[in-house]
Amino acid sequence: MQIAARVISAILSVYMILLMIRVMLTWFRGPQNGQFFYYLSAVTDPYLNWFRRFSKLRTGMLDFSPILAFVLLGFIINILTSISTYGRITVGVVLALLINGIWSIISFIIIMFVILAVMRLLSATLFREGILARMSPGLDSVIEPIISWVRRTIFRNRFTPYTTQLWVSIALLIVLNILLRILFAYLTKLVVNLPF
Repeated sequence: MQIAARVISAILSVYMILLMIRVMLTWFRGPQNGQFFYYLSAVTDPYLNWFRRFSKLRTGMLDFSPILAFVLLGFIINILTSISTYGRITVGVVLALLINGIWSIISFIIIMFVILAVMRLLSATLFREGILARMSPGLDSVIEPIISWVRRTIFRNRFTPYTTQLWVSIALLIVLNILLRILFAYLTKLVVNLPF
């Protein structure tokens, strides 16, 4: 059983790498032609398409379905790795892996919003022309829910410069990320030692 789990885990790890290559190739225009892309799509798209059917995972220009696909596959790989290492798996380990999977999704989203807000801050202050400035409307549409919450909650809808709203949003997201990291680490330690 341990050998089978190790082999399946290795195969799924290779598949995870193929998924990452497939997703990264969608960020560029040129590489989507050719035989390699055709075969890569044939192998990876059935799995990715299963997650793409959930419309709630898409917001504006962003598609979060690959993230969920990676987390689920990573969860399965971690379970198989635990089985191959220890010969068994406990409910506590499964719960810890599940908590870590949820945390990785939340952390990724928070860090992505921080990066997008920093890019928008740079376009508002330093790079008023060029590619970053042309990306501003798209960046605004993605980070608007956070900026709007900060404007309503922190500044109580008073006039505040947009750059100040961005700075406060970035700082709050970083603090939120740190606090949630501590919380999820505590929860993981709590469930991993369950006796069953």
